[in-house]
This record gives sequence, C-alpha cells and structure tokens, in this order.
Amino acid sequence: MSSENQDPWEPIEIDQLRIGHYIKINHRWFDHPFVRRMFQISSEREIQTIRDVELTRIFVDQKRSAPDPSRPAEAAAETPQAAPDDPDPEQKKAAEAAAIKAEREALAAAQMRGRVTLERAQYVLAALNYADNHSATLVDEFVDYLVAMLNNSTTPLALMASSLRGHSTQRLALLGADAVSMAAIIGKRMGLKKPELRALTRAACTHLLGLARLPPNQLDEEAEGAWPKSASYRNYPLLSATMLEQCGSFSDDVLRIVREHRERPDGRGYPQNLKGEAIHPHALIVGAVREFQVRCAGGKSPVPALAFLHKNMRAVYGAEIIGHLAASLLSYPVGTHVQLSDGRVARIKRSDEAMRLSPIVEVLDTNNLRNREEIDLSQQKTLSIVRVLDTSQLPARMFETTPRSMSGEPPRPGAAAGPDKSAPAAAEPGAAAVGPTPPIKPVGPPDS
Repeated sequence: MSSENQDPWEPIEIDQLRIGHYIKINHRWFDHPFVRRMFQISSEREIQTIRDVELTRIFVDQKRSAPDPSRPAEAAAETPQAAPDDPDPEQKKAAEAAAIKAEREALAAAQMRGRVTLERAQYVLAALNYADNHSATLVDEFVDYLVAMLNNSTTPLALMASSLRGHSTQRLALLGADAVSMAAIIGKRMGLKKPELRALTRAACTHLLGLARLPPNQLDEEAEGAWPKSASYRNYPLLSATMLEQCGSFSDDVLRIVREHRERPDGRGYPQNLKGEAIHPHALIVGAVREFQVRCAGGKSPVPALAFLHKNMRAVYGAEIIGHLAASLLSYPVGTHVQLSDGRVARIKRSDEAMRLSPIVEVLDTNNLRNREEIDLSQQKTLSIVRVLDTSQLPARMFETTPRSMSGEPPRPGAAAGPDKSAPAAAEPGAAAVGPTPPIKPVGPPDS
C-alpha cells in the first residue's frame, strides 16, 4: 500500500497533546464539548477541556500538525509551494488534472448532501404534519444526521435555505434543518449539557411546524422588523407546540422552547407576551436564529442580517447568543467554496483581515472547471457571498441511514431514504447543496 493511501490518523494519549496538534475526536457530537471533532489545538485550555471530560479516543495527523500555533495547518496548506525552475510539462498537466478532479468531486459531494438533506427534511416535516406517532424518533434520527455532518465537517457552517426564494414546503423544511445547525453551534459554544443540547436541537428542528398550516402568503415575516399583523400568524408557535403534543414523545422542554421562541424579555414578543425569566432561556437561542433567517429570506447576504442583530437585538436575545451566532457564520478561510448572490459558485482565493467579509474569490464555471474568473468582492456593489458550501469529505455511511416510515416500516424506494445511487461513485458526500433549490440544481461537471 502506498503512503498516500495510508490512514494519517495515529492514536495519541492526552498527556502527549500539544498546541499545534491537528486532532480527531472519535466520539459522538453530543458526547464531547467541541463544535467539531477535527481541529488544530490552539490553546492549553482546549487540552485541559479534553482532560477534564476524559475523552479517550483521540487521534492526531502529524502531517497536518504544526509546531508553531501562530501558523495553523490549514493556512500552511494553502501557501503556494515554490515551483521548480523548469517543471516537467507532464507533471504539471497531471497536477492540474488532479486538482480539477478533486474540485469536481467536492462539488458533486456538496450536491449529494443537498439532495439527501432536502429529502430527509421534507420527510420529517410530512410526518410531523400528519401527527405520526413515530415523529419523535424521526426527528431524533434527522437531528443526529445533521449534527454528525457538523461534527465531521472541516469547513464553516453551511446553510441551505437561504438561497430559496418564495414560499414552499422545501424552504420550510430546510429552515428547520439550518436552525438545528445554528442552534447546535450556539449551544455548544455556550457550554450546554447533553440533555439541554438534545432538547434545543429537537426544538430548532420543529419550531416552524405551525407555519405548514398557514396560507403561503403568511409564511414569512417582513424582513425590516415589522411585527406580523395577522393573529393567525402570531399564534403559529402555539400551533407548532400543539402539533408536537399530538405526535407524542416530545419533552416538556422541547414543547416550551417551541411555544416561546418568538417571545421577548421586554414583553413585545408573541404569542403570549411573556417577559423576562418567564421565557425559557433556550427559546431565546431559537428566537435569535429565527430573526436571522427572516432577514436572510430571498437569498440575501447574511452580513447585513448579522449587522442588524448585532445593533438591534443584543439587548433582546443577549450579547452572548448574538455573538456566538455571528462567530459561527462569518468565517471564510482561503479555499472555502461559497455561493454568490447571483447564483454562481466561487472559491475563496485571498482574504484580507480588514476585508474578511468581502474577499477575493475565484468564480467557477461548473460546466468547465478550468474556466475561472477572479473577482474582488470589496469592489462589487451588487455581488456578495450568500452562503458557504461545505465540500469537506464526509463518511459515505452518513448518507445510508434509512429513516423509519410513518407506518414504522422502511420507506418505499426513493421515498427520502439514502443517497441517489446515480450520483458519481467517486464523490464522498459533502455538506451543502450547490445552486438554488427548488429543485436542487445539478452543478457537478458533465459526465465527461
């Protein structure tokens, strides 16, 4: 076996861990305190946390580890290597072909993740809408699927619903999926315990359920902070909680978070106008996520939405919650794939600290990845980043879980089960749909 195909991960004892080690934690997402299981240790505090919670299955990748913590392994990997004075034309051609192949597989991986996630999200929403008595199990399976992708990912948080326009069950389903990821990261960063994270992510997945019973023209609030005038709309949190009660098996905490996620400590929320400590503290997390999603509707950039929350909503939801939400979303390291506001896919090429929200990108022609256009987003008034596309390589088994059908039996073939068998065999699943949905637009390169 060649060295290129060998597993780079080696077991390591906690006492051997040092700043600069690139590690993998082989524990479930709910069983460790870190947002992701693969990262480079940047402080003694992280090592102490690993020691305190007694994590036992720690592995290190020595090649990606860096003895100098001021130079992360990811950054080092992006540094161009000096080319030989007279490179071999054949070697250069082979290297270019390998790079194009890797990019093709990454985009195909993101496409598969989008397709499977959409199918599963709609399946869960349908089960909840029909008050199926297996709904709680389906929600648990879907939440586990989402946090497993979050756990295994090595790129910034990738959201899917932000690029969808108009009103549809697809968008409603994906809003719940996105809310799970955002709420999970906020909860992890706040140090919530496993039972609290379970309740929070379940509530985030289901908090918009009541909107499925409203007319299409009432599915969204106005994005400029105007409170909805419709009494039926203002009661959707109560309707969501009632529908969950009818399904059964959801805890009191989940029901309360769902019921109270649009309440505000100043009493200006709805539907019950609760104040202060009468509101479940974790309902404020879901409420902040909802505020963010309202202001990103229609494919708007997340940057103005987060700026609005930072300026106007810290006193409502708490500076800690808003700060964690912003920190989770405003991250565009070099090499990250993103979707632009005009629908095109790009790759972050250079990112200046002063202009990190408007980096220089390489826009890709997804039909021919050799065609690339370099654009400085800081010089563009009408072009911005809408969302990150997570193209990190994820285990294929993550997409092979077959959700239970509403009758308790495996669903019929093609009914929101595993990945599409027609997807490219070489592509490991990634973590975001590429291009607008519905329907999910194929962006992988042609079969040739």
